[in-house]
Amino acid sequence: MRAQGWLVLVAGGLSACGGNDTIEPPADLVEFDAEIEVREVWTASIGEGSVRLRLGLAPATDGTRVFAGAYDGTASAFGLLDGEPLWSINAGVRLAAGPGVGGGIVVFGTGDGSLLALDAETGEERWHQPVGSEVLSAPVVDEEGVVFRSVDGRLSAVAIDDGSELWTIVQTLPTLTLRGNSSPIVIGQSVIAGFDNGRVGSYDMEFGRQNWEIQLASPTGRSEIDRLVDVGVDLEVFGQDVYAATFQGRAAAVDLTDGILLWQQDFSSFTGIGVDFQNVYVTSDVSAVVALNRLNGTEAWRQDGLRMRDLTAATRFRDTVVVADFEGYLHFLSATDGRFLARERAGSGQITSQPLSLGPLLFVQSEDGTVSALEIVDGSA
Repeated sequence: MRAQGWLVLVAGGLSACGGNDTIEPPADLVEFDAEIEVREVWTASIGEGSVRLRLGLAPATDGTRVFAGAYDGTASAFGLLDGEPLWSINAGVRLAAGPGVGGGIVVFGTGDGSLLALDAETGEERWHQPVGSEVLSAPVVDEEGVVFRSVDGRLSAVAIDDGSELWTIVQTLPTLTLRGNSSPIVIGQSVIAGFDNGRVGSYDMEFGRQNWEIQLASPTGRSEIDRLVDVGVDLEVFGQDVYAATFQGRAAAVDLTDGILLWQQDFSSFTGIGVDFQNVYVTSDVSAVVALNRLNGTEAWRQDGLRMRDLTAATRFRDTVVVADFEGYLHFLSATDGRFLARERAGSGQITSQPLSLGPLLFVQSEDGTVSALEIVDGSA
């Protein structure tokens, strides 16, 4: 029932406002004196957009190239620093998620319930493997296989050379879920994943055997909407800790080794998490950006000035925390106290995926099919 889950997502303001019969409008952008200068380094159009489909398409990199895909089937590669086009192909199938990059391949989830692997050097198809259900989060490519979440509740791994199935884990799927899934994380020989039923688990990469599972949030309430506890946002691993957030549930830290709950805070998010040495940055379901102390979960600061602007997960970039919104604006906040430092627009479409930070550059993809690379001008503070 993914379509219904999408209705819950866009109506987040309705539930957040205590059942009012109107949806709260997005906050107007406030004027402020920019403290840093943000500059667009390069931009590229990669194909027709995917307006309001809320797909899992976002730039990915192997450290020297940037890869991206569009809903119309276009997949492209660019030079990391200058955006020079390296190759572009049309896969002949709708792209819905990814790419994941590694092992010389670029892997997308497709609209027809398949995984598509392309050669990272040329864009030529390596394999196209049906997986039985739509994939709406980026696959993860590891030397031992490709791991992905699908909307039917499965966590699966397939062989990197031909896409043949290695193992699969099935979780109970609630009646109603949010549209989209969290991407798994591969750490050493373990796969960490979150599920629609509020569970987070660790599994052996080779065979899929369970290392541990924890119920991060339990369904409560009378209606199916009240009982939504979807871990539909990407997890983060920092050091020996796993950080996760659920819709209508918790933000929490879990020990990577044994799944012991380290701390938890009541929280509701359907976008995701950013993390650094000091804080965990969580975007709430009403688009508040909240910094929680990484060690104990106490609130360090909160920025409410972007309320209901349908923000992405936060990304730590240089000395800032960056979120993007439904109009294509990037908001650069102080990592110290959350104040506004700069604002820059990247494309005219909504940005739904977490910005990607790599060295001096920040990469984003908007729903109008634009990929942009931005930088903070040194000495502008």
